[in-house]
Amino acid sequence: MSKVHRTRAEQGIGSRKSAQKRRTQGTSRRSSSVSSRRMPPVLSRSEIGINTVALDNRPVPRRRVDVALSSPGAEIRLPAMPAVNNKWRLLSGIVSVSLLLGLILLTNTELFQVNGIHMQGLERFTEGEISQAINITGSSIFFINPERIKKDLELTYPGLSEVDVQVTWPSSVSIALEERDPVLAWNWDGHVRWVDENGVAFEPHDQGLDIVQVRSVILPPTVDDRFVDPRIVRTVSALDDYLPEGVEMIYTSEYGLGWHDTRGWVVYFGFNDDDAEKKMNVYQSIVEYLEGKRINPAIINVEFLDSPYFRMEP
Repeated sequence: MSKVHRTRAEQGIGSRKSAQKRRTQGTSRRSSSVSSRRMPPVLSRSEIGINTVALDNRPVPRRRVDVALSSPGAEIRLPAMPAVNNKWRLLSGIVSVSLLLGLILLTNTELFQVNGIHMQGLERFTEGEISQAINITGSSIFFINPERIKKDLELTYPGLSEVDVQVTWPSSVSIALEERDPVLAWNWDGHVRWVDENGVAFEPHDQGLDIVQVRSVILPPTVDDRFVDPRIVRTVSALDDYLPEGVEMIYTSEYGLGWHDTRGWVVYFGFNDDDAEKKMNVYQSIVEYLEGKRINPAIINVEFLDSPYFRMEP
């Protein structure tokens, strides 16, 4: 082979190698371009080999809006809005807001506001005292709680033994009350409390009421949650029939109940109402004996029928 032929053959081989190299570089560039593009999400029914977390975190697609202008071929693109896929959520939100607005309107309408309270059973209490204790005038009927009103009245006024509250639409409130009946007024060191037959104490409401006055320098004996032991209350009621008019009953922790006799001594009957009539008969007998002997004692005690006594010194 001549030198000219070898040179042409070598040139042909070099051309083929260059073409092959260019094809290889082109293929690499296309592969790199394809791999750099973002691939769309792939849905697999078997969920095998799919990253579901990445799919769930995809941004919500936005709806593009283009508005044509008067010039031919000209248009303007408005800001994209996220697409709402769940219309039921929007509907439930509208309903919730509507209900809230309706509730606000109902609670502020004068038709459902309490403008008066109908009361029954008042004797010594006044309507003003009851209204001030519960303070519901002008409130919406939707916020009235009968049990709460009952507890407020019982705590504020222990002189109420029964409280019944009824609420009727659109704005009516009725309260039926029953007051405690005082049987004595206990006065210790200037503090006066009325007491009913069960020993429950409460504030006086009628200073002119004619009931037995018991004066003491100490608090009365109590039992459970009662201000006064009911046995003491029964003793006061039993002795009230024999108490001289205009005389206060007294109480001491040593001798019990008694009073200052206008003839100059103190008589004590003890702590219970047993045999009150017999004790009074014994007391009258002792008084007649002492007056006959012209004896002026300081104390006469008939608490025990089998051992009454008198003392010259207090």
